[in-house]
Amino acid sequence: MIHVRPLHSLRVAFAALLLGSSLAGAATSYTVVDLSGAALGSANAIAGGLASGYTGPIGQVTHATVWTASGSIDVHPETLGGAGSRSAIQGAGAGVQVGTVSGVATSNRQLPVVWNGTVASARLLPIPFTNFGGRAIATDGVQIVGTATGLNAEDGVIGLTHALLWDAATGTAVDLGDGGNGAVAFGVGGGQQVGYVIKGAASAAVWSGTSRSLVVLHPKNAVTSVASATDGVRQVGYAGYDVRVRREAAKGNKDARFNYATLWTGTAASAVNIHPYQAVNSPTIFTQSYAAAIIGDVVVGHATDGALSTSSPAYNHAVVWNVATFDVVDLNAFLPAGFVGSIAYAIDPAGTIAGQMLDASGNRRACLWVPNP
Repeated sequence: MIHVRPLHSLRVAFAALLLGSSLAGAATSYTVVDLSGAALGSANAIAGGLASGYTGPIGQVTHATVWTASGSIDVHPETLGGAGSRSAIQGAGAGVQVGTVSGVATSNRQLPVVWNGTVASARLLPIPFTNFGGRAIATDGVQIVGTATGLNAEDGVIGLTHALLWDAATGTAVDLGDGGNGAVAFGVGGGQQVGYVIKGAASAAVWSGTSRSLVVLHPKNAVTSVASATDGVRQVGYAGYDVRVRREAAKGNKDARFNYATLWTGTAASAVNIHPYQAVNSPTIFTQSYAAAIIGDVVVGHATDGALSTSSPAYNHAVVWNVATFDVVDLNAFLPAGFVGSIAYAIDPAGTIAGQMLDASGNRRACLWVPNP
């Protein structure tokens, strides 16, 4: 099924995408394009002039969606998931989109899917062991990464999660292992795969194509850590630290968890805290941060406003920053009227950022931040 929603603003945005040829940089101002309009949704990826993600209420019936200069294309693979099924695109690269489908045809388990821009191209990716389902999470167009959960077929006991790697052209699967107590791969690029393994808690990890290549990136003194993306040389994500803080309450002193965006270059010892404490265009002091993607020296993700409740839609601020110059831009500053919070998930070489924005009721819309000249 194909639904195309022509929008003048969308055509302008994608014209800028296609014309942009310089390496991504943190611009000083952006124009926000609402991709999903009246529909709820999220733009989780952007590559090759196409944004992709899902439309529909999260946790309910969502449809994998690709946005082009002409509008939105519903690429939901109903033949794979069955009537009333759900799907979402989580990552994209070089004409390839990856994500999940679940429904009656999958026994309501999520299964990994790969697309090449159309609903007809959707196909399931193999999982190389007896499983309870899995997800394809990211791709650079050459490799695909994700996760699947083991299952004991004899007694039905659910096992550990495994990080998985697929060849984008052939679909051939490689089991990157369970890391001893569970593993997930979140990002891929330049022959590297990143995510986390469970070592008491989540610990950031990087692989180079095999389970034996695993390197744990968990920083010293961190309580938890996750690597979200890699360009083949550097890895980004976040690390969490428990800090003893004073709270004026009956119980007195207590620990608080602070998660900070982190940059690695292949080893745990290389971890660098790149938390963007404050942006040049915003008075907000950020208390937590999470890096989602990197191109060159430019990182995108989101940071949080510690003065607000975590349940407030305004709590999250999409952020773009340069890890060399540490110029930081708060993308909330460019949101249209009625929207108060946002999260950035991906950036392309032209500097266009994909993510979601939230209104005061917490409704999320897929959006792009297009850098102004």
